[in-house]
Amino acid sequence: MGGVPLVKHLWGIWVASVIAAIAFWIIIWEFDPYTSHWVIFMLLFAGFLIFWGGVLTTLLYIYYLKRGWVDFSGMFSSALKLGIIGSGALTVLFFLQTIHILAWWNGLIVVVLAVILSLYFRN
Repeated sequence: MGGVPLVKHLWGIWVASVIAAIAFWIIIWEFDPYTSHWVIFMLLFAGFLIFWGGVLTTLLYIYYLKRGWVDFSGMFSSALKLGIIGSGALTVLFFLQTIHILAWWNGLIVVVLAVILSLYFRN
């Protein structure tokens, strides 16, 4: 296969990210999340979380490959953990912005908590 060694689970993450991005945009274009049922509002955030989780996991995996790591399962699990933590932080920031209470100190608290979690779950 040459080039970049790829974990087969990464394909599933890519498919889930594409489906989540499509679902996110369908909700934005077809529904008004503020006037729709609460399920639509939750699906909006679930699509956002899954999409950014897949994007961040892929970017971190590529970053680890560029650094020269050879433990591919360790790279994938580390990238997945940090991708989930990062997408969770982005989703919380998006939620706070959506309900109009995001300020710089709220965002700073979310980012600091994400950094603490990522340091705690570090390999």
